[in-house]
Amino acid sequence: MENRRRRRKSVSRVTQISQAIKGRDLATLKDLARTGAGLETTRLRRRAWPLLLNFRSLVDPGTTSLHPDEGQVDLDVPRTGLPKSREIRHTEHAVQRRQEQLRSTVVSVLRMYPWLSYYQGFHELTMPFLCVFGSEKPTQEAMRMVALFFVRDAMSPGLEHVMQQLQLLYVLLKAIAPNVHNLLEELQVPPFFAISWVLTWFAHDVDDFASICRIYDFLIVSPPMQVVYVAAALVKHSEREVLAMERDFAMVHTGLTKLPQQTKEWDSVLEDSWYLKSEYPETKLQQMGCMLAQKSAVNTFAATWTRLDPARPLPFTALVATKANHPLAEATPT
Repeated sequence: MENRRRRRKSVSRVTQISQAIKGRDLATLKDLARTGAGLETTRLRRRAWPLLLNFRSLVDPGTTSLHPDEGQVDLDVPRTGLPKSREIRHTEHAVQRRQEQLRSTVVSVLRMYPWLSYYQGFHELTMPFLCVFGSEKPTQEAMRMVALFFVRDAMSPGLEHVMQQLQLLYVLLKAIAPNVHNLLEELQVPPFFAISWVLTWFAHDVDDFASICRIYDFLIVSPPMQVVYVAAALVKHSEREVLAMERDFAMVHTGLTKLPQQTKEWDSVLEDSWYLKSEYPETKLQQMGCMLAQKSAVNTFAATWTRLDPARPLPFTALVATKANHPLAEATPT
């Protein structure tokens, strides 16, 4: 009886998602992506994510011949595996084919916007999108939107802007998990343990494809800073385990890096992160900690994302002024 109820509930949610996609009801679709089990299936995500990521709302800038970071891409891609899932083939040929598509996708985005700098982890962020879409063209469009609007700060010439965001993670922990924060301060543990969480949306640290997709559902309908709130909520969920760790720098740092792989309650973590953002919105959080650059993706997102419309495509430079350089190349704090 209980199994039948669960199936009916699941089917009902799938129907809701399908109807929202068909009717282009973005408000409902965003709510479904953010809450509960998210968008449920790969097939539904393949249809929903283009709507949620505003596909075809930017004018194609064309491509340059080469990007200076392609050598690093060539080194990273062969080391990239596929997420664990019964629906993903893991034969040698299948992995090699996905890696070829991955390289093509990453390089395409870099050549479209040569002022973007590749970072190690962007390829890992890309792979789950490729596994959902199954081909390069929609994945390229997805990663273009993610690169420009969500992880743009990480694609500046250095990682100092990302490190500023990680400092805000500690500001959050001081507010919601003071005992953990005190432990980290006592052992002088920097926030490097969470850098792969932020740079890859946890794809580097979580093997399970379903969990990665659930996290992606949530993050693509959230502002770019949301991943930091997720990181804080994850540590808060694991507070008891963290405080029970041996009071040693290496032990605590290593233990923290393993939290995403050990977590089974992602729905709760994501929900808590949403409420955490409501209590400590980006502007308030920056006032509590450090101010991010005016042209940070965090600070421009609200004004730019709402202007995107596939019916009236715009060049990215109409949204964020930039010429040959990254918007943050000469940025100053707000």
